[in-house]
Amino acid sequence: MGKVKHSITLYGFGEPYMRGEYTFEDVLQKAKRLNADGIEIVAPQMVPGHPNPSEDWIAYFKDCCQKFELDPVCYSVYIDSGKHKGRFLNFDERFAETINEMEVAKKLGCKIVRSQDALLPTTMEKLLPYVEELGLHLAIELHGPWSPSTPVFQEYYELFERKNSDAIGVVPDFSAFCSGAPETVLNAFPDDCCHKDILMKINKLYASTEIPEEDLVKMILAEGGDEVDVLLCKKRIFSIPRDSHMGAIYYRTQPDYEGFRNMMRHAKYVHGKFFYVNEDLECQGIDYPKYVQIMKEVGFNGYIASEYEGNHFDNTISDEVQIARHMQMLEKLW
Repeated sequence: MGKVKHSITLYGFGEPYMRGEYTFEDVLQKAKRLNADGIEIVAPQMVPGHPNPSEDWIAYFKDCCQKFELDPVCYSVYIDSGKHKGRFLNFDERFAETINEMEVAKKLGCKIVRSQDALLPTTMEKLLPYVEELGLHLAIELHGPWSPSTPVFQEYYELFERKNSDAIGVVPDFSAFCSGAPETVLNAFPDDCCHKDILMKINKLYASTEIPEEDLVKMILAEGGDEVDVLLCKKRIFSIPRDSHMGAIYYRTQPDYEGFRNMMRHAKYVHGKFFYVNEDLECQGIDYPKYVQIMKEVGFNGYIASEYEGNHFDNTISDEVQIARHMQMLEKLW
């Protein structure tokens, strides 16, 4: 088994980049300093003029990658379904926009184009000849709250099996396999705002047991917690219902290890999503040891992207330190 191939999703540096604290070259320099082999760029976030960057910027991007010796692995795009008031994009619009994104990715030297499930399997199937002609890999991201058993992903798997083409596949994102919130989930709140020791105990129970939420609430109150603790627990630790359209990150599930294993047959790239890695190189809420074991067992030899999103909970923590720890954790587990 070869070494881990590390990609860094530049999205992990996105918040300070958007505040103007980092330039684009600063971001690439950080990735190089962390010993990344390659990078992923989220096009709407960091590509000026997206979806039609200038030829000058394309040349600049390629020069930067060469300067910092970074492989431009993945070009991440979205299907902007809501750009027209009162309707979603139709087939022709999804089709044409994705072709345009792929052509830009090809010019930039990226090998993988990551889209999301709003593309739809029917559109992906029609795109297959274009993907093959461009010599790219078009992949759909499986992101929480969806899981391998979500119906649209079952449709994608049927397509992958039927076409048996290396040009299309899936990018598993570990947000789909979370079983609890990170250690930093309450960092934004002052220590005297709530009983953090009680809430973190509840967090561990929520992630590892089947105790009903109402019983966990009773436990909070029985152990000396108050209504503030109950409110924070419901907002930060308990799952937000999937139909709430609030984009919740955590879901109370038993991680679908077999679904992940089956998915890896169609994966050339993995989003190593994480929110916090502690000093012991542990990532609470995501069972990295088991997932790395599965990746090794199936012979995965693609890139694993370190995708840091811990700034959602504590923006005082160093993104560089966190990404470095994540890469060290992957090396240790591998």
